[in-house]
Amino acid sequence: MKNRMMFLGSIIFASSVVFGDTLVLLPQPAVMVAQIPVTFEHNIASDLISRGIEPASAKTFAQNSVEDMPNASFHVEMLSHTLSVSKEDIYGYIASQSLFQNSVDLRAHDDVVGMLQSIKGLKTASQDLQSVGRYILLVS
Repeated sequence: MKNRMMFLGSIIFASSVVFGDTLVLLPQPAVMVAQIPVTFEHNIASDLISRGIEPASAKTFAQNSVEDMPNASFHVEMLSHTLSVSKEDIYGYIASQSLFQNSVDLRAHDDVVGMLQSIKGLKTASQDLQSVGRYILLVS
């Protein structure tokens, strides 16, 4: 039994020595760009840059665009899912408000309703307003 274990161990060791370099040289999967998280500020800044704002100014506007910056990406995800609004529309609204130096509070009922009315139009459905109410209860 001991001889068999030694024999198998030496085979495994020899194969790792022989094929180890070959396995290392195989093409390694590249890091997918989609897996790299994009920050909230970057999304707002890129929206502003696409509107013609200089990159340095866009970064400054993006840093002052929302009240709760560490949780802003989370709030955008929740709003997008709860209200059936695309994230790009939310980023566009926040970028528009930051141009006027208005900070958006994604935890405030008035700001969320104002954003929803701006995105979907002035006439919002009662179901959308109920969704806003549920969202506000979750984040408060």
